[in-house]
Amino acid sequence: MIYIGLKENEKRREIAAYAENNGIRKIFIFYPEKFPISYKDARCIEYKEIIMYRTFYPLLEEIDKDCLLVFNECLRTQNRSDLTYNCAHHYCNQTPHKLVFEYFPFIEDKNDFMILLDLLDKGRWKGKSFEYSYLQSEPVRVAPVRIKMKPENVEITAKDQERYERKKEQLFANLGEKDPDTIPRALQLFAGDLKKPTLVDGKAYVARNKRFKLDNVLAYGDISGRGNYTVIDTHFRRLDMNDFLKTTGMTRVPYLSTVLPVDTYITTDFIKWTARLEAFYAQASLYQ
Repeated sequence: MIYIGLKENEKRREIAAYAENNGIRKIFIFYPEKFPISYKDARCIEYKEIIMYRTFYPLLEEIDKDCLLVFNECLRTQNRSDLTYNCAHHYCNQTPHKLVFEYFPFIEDKNDFMILLDLLDKGRWKGKSFEYSYLQSEPVRVAPVRIKMKPENVEITAKDQERYERKKEQLFANLGEKDPDTIPRALQLFAGDLKKPTLVDGKAYVARNKRFKLDNVLAYGDISGRGNYTVIDTHFRRLDMNDFLKTTGMTRVPYLSTVLPVDTYITTDFIKWTARLEAFYAQASLYQ
């Protein structure tokens, strides 16, 4: 069974109900370090341990048809052939009892959902690309988590815009063999620096790093619980941005936005991602 968008207490209820209704003898919970989940008498195994010899072979001996495997927020890469996933499939072959919990149905787009389907039945879905009809073929329940970005206008000067253009030209001139994606990442940091004068005491912000040296501006890695933050810089890795949304529980995302092209790109890209989420939710509702 795949569940999308459940809260922690809802996950535990589903584990309890499944275990009771299926005569489960042992429960194994796999989770990434950022998203631990505990359950009475369950063995909890951190995501990075899945591939370790010290864990892998003993689990193959221990897991049988009376065991329940729970994968909590284990969609950690878009690489469907990732070694960790492949090792997890070996565990999954040992038992028919599997629960998969994810806050979002994908990292970047709907094709990532095949990774979750593979956890239920790798043999059935091997080599297949995603189709929405698959949501009817396997037990999938979706509780939509709807995200909205709310750009907040930040005024900058003509001189700032000229400095931005010079910075962009400099970055292109020195690109060489480096990844072209480093250019928008650097430009977003430049644009973020221009937003500093607008920051308000007593209001919480999040930025890519700790360069502002302000108590009310946290880096993404510093956030470990619920809260509401205004975004100065989005994280350049989609997975890390998604983790931020999972951790904080935010559904409305205020973003400080200038008229600079990099901010237009950031907001447009994020809104396209939320549109893909909405499209998935709409299709999933047809099969609920």
